[in-house]
Amino acid sequence: MTQQLDLFADLAADNTPVPSTFTTAPEPPAQRAPAPTPAGAAPQAARRTGLPHLPADPHGRALEIGEAVAARWHNLHGGSDIQVPIGVVAALCLIREKDPQGPDLRAQILTQDGSQLVAMIREIWSTQWIYRPDLIERARILHEWLNDDVDHRRETAVRAVAETALKRGLFDLTAHEDPYLRSATDVLSLVMTSLRSSGARKGLGEYHTPAPVAEAMSEVVNHGILAEVQLAVQDLKQRQHIHDPCAGSGGLLRAAAQSIRERGGDPADFRWSMVDIDPIAAACAAVNAMVWSLGPHVTVACADALATPNAVEEAMEQARAVFAHRDEVLGRARIFAALHQAQSLMDSALADAA
Repeated sequence: MTQQLDLFADLAADNTPVPSTFTTAPEPPAQRAPAPTPAGAAPQAARRTGLPHLPADPHGRALEIGEAVAARWHNLHGGSDIQVPIGVVAALCLIREKDPQGPDLRAQILTQDGSQLVAMIREIWSTQWIYRPDLIERARILHEWLNDDVDHRRETAVRAVAETALKRGLFDLTAHEDPYLRSATDVLSLVMTSLRSSGARKGLGEYHTPAPVAEAMSEVVNHGILAEVQLAVQDLKQRQHIHDPCAGSGGLLRAAAQSIRERGGDPADFRWSMVDIDPIAAACAAVNAMVWSLGPHVTVACADALATPNAVEEAMEQARAVFAHRDEVLGRARIFAALHQAQSLMDSALADAA
């Protein structure tokens, strides 16, 4: 039986954020991993003395994670479905560890078995859809496999990928509350390129810009952009637009956002757009836009930038349609939740009167 993403959890609450338009969408809240529910008594949660510091070489750590994830996936599962392990890592990248003194989320996640972990990953994607349906729709290729039954073999491989990424230090790079720290590198780019063969990358014309090169380029480009930041008006139509027509997973824009932060600016004060012909790369760029907190004014298009010069405008139209669909779905869900609550109150009143 096909399982659908649960988009209707907790919709009876009045405080569910519902952005009304594409241009005013807020950033999604930090995703918290659910408490583990293994068979039998749950172990005492490990506690931290503080969040880990950023590794001395974040790009090197990300490469280690990518290579280890690729090796584990190909040993246990293999095949061309690399969107599955990338989707697992992408979901984990959306988790934040807000309380340094709280339970160790890595330890919590690692207590879960394969089916529990798959359920957690479904919940992460579903929650993010409520807040940024445009970016989650662009990342569809990374999570649509969750709409089908996940057999035991795949569950085992999914858990192995999550375990490998976490034990290699994924949260040291992505779980920080500070967006500057979690934007220190592009984990998904290195996971994606490690999972793909050299031949597959050449066939796609895919050559990802090394992070140090991206950072050096952003310094040159942003020097001119940032000199004009004080002249920018807060109205979106006059906001500075930063665009990459061959974005890959967004590495150049990550470096630009870091440069903006280092100069006291906020990436959310800019418009960002990315185009890439590869669906998986575009999906990673959409997830990275959330991980790096680029703000609400982000557009990601999957197209050939040369053949489709209006790719960004078309992607914005699609995003508006996705937001409208989300609003319609959540509106219906709220009605159903309210009716269910009213029916429960009526049943309770009748029971008391009997």
